[in-house]
Amino acid sequence: MAILVSKTRAQGASVVTTLPAEVARRLSISAGQELEWIEDGMGGFRVVPHTPETAEALAVHEQIMAEYDAVFRALAK
Repeated sequence: MAILVSKTRAQGASVVTTLPAEVARRLSISAGQELEWIEDGMGGFRVVPHTPETAEALAVHEQIMAEYDAVFRALAK
């Protein structure tokens, strides 16, 4: 497993970074493509290319989490 590094920089009110070429190649990411930043539940994020399928799955996930929030909180105790 390789460790790839990129540097951040300010751009207006945002912080931006450049993806290493290897990351872009392996994820099939092209310039201008939208990315999904998905919280992994352990303090990090998973980055995947945006697709309608991913957006729909995330929307359903959010709906289920909201609907069963009390149940999940009770189970966590």
